[in-house]
Amino acid sequence: MELNIISENKLDNAVVELEIEVPIERVEAEYKTVFNKLQKKAKIDGFRQGKAPLRLVETKYMDIAGEEVAENLARSTFYDAVDKKELVPIIEPRISFDTIAIDEPFKYKAVFEVMPAVELGQYTKLEAEEETCNITDEDVKKEIETVREKYSDINVIENIDAAVENGNLARIKIKRIDNINEGEEDKIEFKEYSIIVGKSVDDYTIDQQLIGMKKDEEKKIAVKYPKDYYIKEFADNEITYLVRLTEINSVKLPDFDDEFAKKAGYESADDMKTKTKDYLNNYIKDKISKDIRSNLINKIVEKSAFDIPESMVLKEMASLFEKMMQRIGYKTDSINQFATALGLDPDEYRAGLREEALKSIKNTLVLSEIAKKEDIKADEEKYNEVIDSISKQMGKTIEEIEAIIEENKSRSSIEGDIILDKSMDFIYNNANIKKLPVIEFDAFIKKNIGKQQQN
Repeated sequence: MELNIISENKLDNAVVELEIEVPIERVEAEYKTVFNKLQKKAKIDGFRQGKAPLRLVETKYMDIAGEEVAENLARSTFYDAVDKKELVPIIEPRISFDTIAIDEPFKYKAVFEVMPAVELGQYTKLEAEEETCNITDEDVKKEIETVREKYSDINVIENIDAAVENGNLARIKIKRIDNINEGEEDKIEFKEYSIIVGKSVDDYTIDQQLIGMKKDEEKKIAVKYPKDYYIKEFADNEITYLVRLTEINSVKLPDFDDEFAKKAGYESADDMKTKTKDYLNNYIKDKISKDIRSNLINKIVEKSAFDIPESMVLKEMASLFEKMMQRIGYKTDSINQFATALGLDPDEYRAGLREEALKSIKNTLVLSEIAKKEDIKADEEKYNEVIDSISKQMGKTIEEIEAIIEENKSRSSIEGDIILDKSMDFIYNNANIKKLPVIEFDAFIKKNIGKQQQN
């Protein structure tokens, strides 16, 4: 009584349609089972419940029995059929059939989604450029200066004749006016900013043009931006602003000593210097690593072909949506309501969510496929490193973390992440990486802000 798979059609988005024929012997056997069950409950005039002849039960309940037989046969034979074809469904199939009869083979169609397929593009010897940046003592000093500003003693200068000087904290209202018609300036709203005058070393900042201004004074300020400015719209253009000075403050920074360092959460001034430099170096290292790896995997994704089931896209969208709600602290079941609450267009937000989901899925598929081809595994040493890191982050012992993992059955998930990371390392280690000339930290930051603006 072997199944006969009449046809196999591979549709778009990892959807497969199988036409399956169940032999007549199996159909007859299932009808017999169903009728025997129906006979025990059948109510037919002239007979007590369950005592009617099987022949009468078959006559009266043939249609009802047919529906149940079809459902039972499809449910019991579908997975035999996919095993035979070596397919892996990821959702329950949609079953359809024309007719079912007790004396004929049963034919039905099953439409279902399977694990996504990926046809890898080139993933070794990729060309890529990697930024380099060195942290100097001056960078550390500036970073500490920023922390000192948070602890500074700020006082409003009440003297009406006071004018802005270097070192003052100037509170201003500002709006761009070069791109609007004459007489329409009042239609543009001011934006509020605070600036420590003289802090920036760039020629194109406005703070030096605030020097000498008094409270409530307005002034038109023109700024010529450099060709490589990170906001493309402003690059190599002169922009005119209307600035209103609303407040002048004196700023007294705390002395940089052990007492201040302890207040900021460090053991001493030297400890603050050391850890600040470590923080900046780690920030640079992580940012460069993330950027080049993102660049490399994007190159692979662009040259690869994917067949991704819709259910997987929707599931990933739901996961991303849930994470976004957790970050925002706003809970709703409606994407439309969520987008509206954030002032976003619901259709544009949904489209962006879908694009992000597809990107995440494609990246994972590429890394997983490379892991298969290169036989990349999650070794015990790396797994132990991850567990040790989790225990430190959560402030729990390794034994406690392992107990949590055992309870949640999450070891395979952790190992999966390790494999993806090792696949990414494989891509990087087998790429042709060109190191770019060393740039200063400030230039590195501005360059990366520019990238974010473009994205």
